[in-house]
Amino acid sequence: MASKIIAVSDSGPLIHLSEINGIKTLRFLKQVFIPEEVFNETKGVQLSNVKVVKLQAKYKDITKALSISYKLDLGEAQSIALCMQTRCYLFLTDDLDARTVAKQCGIEVHGTIGLLVRAYRERIFTQEEVIAKLELLRIKSSLFLTKDLLEWSIKQIKDFKSRR
Repeated sequence: MASKIIAVSDSGPLIHLSEINGIKTLRFLKQVFIPEEVFNETKGVQLSNVKVVKLQAKYKDITKALSISYKLDLGEAQSIALCMQTRCYLFLTDDLDARTVAKQCGIEVHGTIGLLVRAYRERIFTQEEVIAKLELLRIKSSLFLTKDLLEWSIKQIKDFKSRR
């Protein structure tokens, strides 16, 4: 059964997954929309199910308001505005401020770690592969990941396997 899940992403998860050779994590999504700024920030990252979407004038104004009011970077502000424009209420980001603003707007948020856990649940990765990706995320990527969060993520994966 083909996935019908569509998401909007800022550059963080795309870059972090690329750093650990984990872009295939996104295979459970039908489509990932990104705004132009995120495209510019992620040049060089090989993406297959990603589509660049231009913001309409109204949503460019919303981007500016989000950026000023919440001190969001342009990529995060454009991504949240793109969620509103496309009525896509799944947003991929690792940025804490962007997560907070998106949740205030009624948008569901998932970060790189959650995407990896989901990819395991969708059988894109084996338990060993996803745990290795999580460990790489901590030591090789630009994502700040505490040891406690890494251990919690691994426990989630092991607990899920025991429920299968």
